[in-house]
Amino acid sequence: MTDAGDARRFEPRPRSDTARRSRTDAQNIRNELQRILHRCESVIEAGRESFAEGSSHYDVASMVVIRLAALLERPEFADLAERLTPDEVTAIKATRNIAAHAGYVGMNDDLFWAAVTVRIPEMVARLQAEDS
Repeated sequence: MTDAGDARRFEPRPRSDTARRSRTDAQNIRNELQRILHRCESVIEAGRESFAEGSSHYDVASMVVIRLAALLERPEFADLAERLTPDEVTAIKATRNIAAHAGYVGMNDDLFWAAVTVRIPEMVARLQAEDS
């Protein structure tokens, strides 16, 4: 248990708004987009025949969607979401919600496969190209 005096130690500090922070954020975005793309590639390499609920590549695909949605929702990366169409952002968030909250029973495996192997890699490539 903590007393009221301990609460002050856990107050978050505001993000610094410096050129260094901007460079760090830009590098973090590039790194995260590359990790997302790498995960997509591992799902593609495993093949559609092994892509089913319970397989490790299905879980990797879920992480692709969860991480991309989280990246697009961070306020410091808001310009990323603006580079995609509203329909793309909505689709990413909806797929993330199904994967994270509704469970795989609500997932259409064919659409999920297409999202992770075609649509998301296309979006990430666009985001990477615009970041160059």
